[in-house]
Amino acid sequence: MFSIDEARKLLTTAKLFFDPDPEEGMTSAQVLNLNDAFYWACSDAEEVPDDELPRLAELFWHYGNCGVCFWVLERRGTKTVEFVDVNRFVEFVRAEEAIRTEEPSSSKRAYLKRSYMIGN
Repeated sequence: MFSIDEARKLLTTAKLFFDPDPEEGMTSAQVLNLNDAFYWACSDAEEVPDDELPRLAELFWHYGNCGVCFWVLERRGTKTVEFVDVNRFVEFVRAEEAIRTEEPSSSKRAYLKRSYMIGN
């Protein structure tokens, strides 16, 4: 698990956040750049509160941008977006997180026989 500071450092180093621009009303450095992530020609962003940084960092660590998309859609209470590939990414992370919840031990999970289908 990441501390808040470790999570902020990881996500900032990965350049997931917009640079704050006070002229545009952006004062927080913890705003995810989601431009064109879910819809074409879409300016989109999601502010990440400090208490959510560790969870987002963990998802990013395990699943890359797929984990970021999952976190955003879960936070927004959204199940699908325009892009079918993003929907598959989110479905994949959702299925894997269910398995991780069922078996937290990575050693045991390595041999846990579970399967799922994406895109049914």
